[in-house]
Amino acid sequence: MQPFIVIRNYRDDDELKCQELVRDYIMSFVKRSFYCFCFREITLQFIVITWAILFIFIGVPLHFCAMTIPGCIFFLFSGTYFSFYAKAVELMRTKPSQSLVAECYEPFIFRLKPREATYQIFLDESPYEQSYLNKFRKKIIATRIAEPMLNLVSKKCVANGCSSLECTISEWQEEERDFYDNMGFITRQIYHKQVIGSSLTVMKTLLTYDLHANVRSEHSKLETIK
Repeated sequence: MQPFIVIRNYRDDDELKCQELVRDYIMSFVKRSFYCFCFREITLQFIVITWAILFIFIGVPLHFCAMTIPGCIFFLFSGTYFSFYAKAVELMRTKPSQSLVAECYEPFIFRLKPREATYQIFLDESPYEQSYLNKFRKKIIATRIAEPMLNLVSKKCVANGCSSLECTISEWQEEERDFYDNMGFITRQIYHKQVIGSSLTVMKTLLTYDLHANVRSEHSKLETIK
C-alpha cells in the first residue's frame, strides 16, 4: 500500500499531537547546542573560576579541584537541557489563530525509512474511503514535507494579502539553513541573542521570503512554457 500525507487545517483534537511534535523538535537540538557551548570561552572561564574558588578560598586540594571539570560540564548540560525544555513548554502552550498540519498515513507494517519511501500528498482530505484508511496508522509530522507545506503556506499568505514570510534560525540549524536557501529565502539580518549577558550569546539569522517575487517568477515560468 502506498503511504500518503494529507495537509489540512488544524483541528482541536490535534492539540496534544502537535504539542508532542513541537516538544520533540525543540529538544532535538539539546545535544548539538550542548557541544557548541562546551567550546565557548565562557565555559573555560567558569571551570577556571570554580577551580580557583575551591583551591584558594576553601582550601580543597589541587588534585580534587580537577573534579570541577565534570561537575561544570554536568551543570552546563543541565542548564542547556532545562533551557530548551522551558522553551518547548512555552511554545507548546502557544495556540496560533490559523495553522496547518501534515497527517501521515503509513501501513501498520512499514519498515522503510522516511527518506527511502515515496509519499503521495493530498490537500484538505484524502480521496480514499474510510474502510481503506482504517488499514493505515496515522500521525502528525512536520519535517518530511517541509517544501510542499511551505508552498501551500505561501499560497494562503498571498491570498490573504501578505507580502513576505520570515523565519529565524540558530547557528546549529545548518540543515534547516540549507533548506531555506534552496527555497529562495534570503538573509535579512544576522545578530547575537544574549543568553547570559554579553558573555554567552547565540547567533541568530533572520530570513525573508518575498511572496510577490515568487508569484511573478511562477507567472514568468508559465508564460515561457506557453
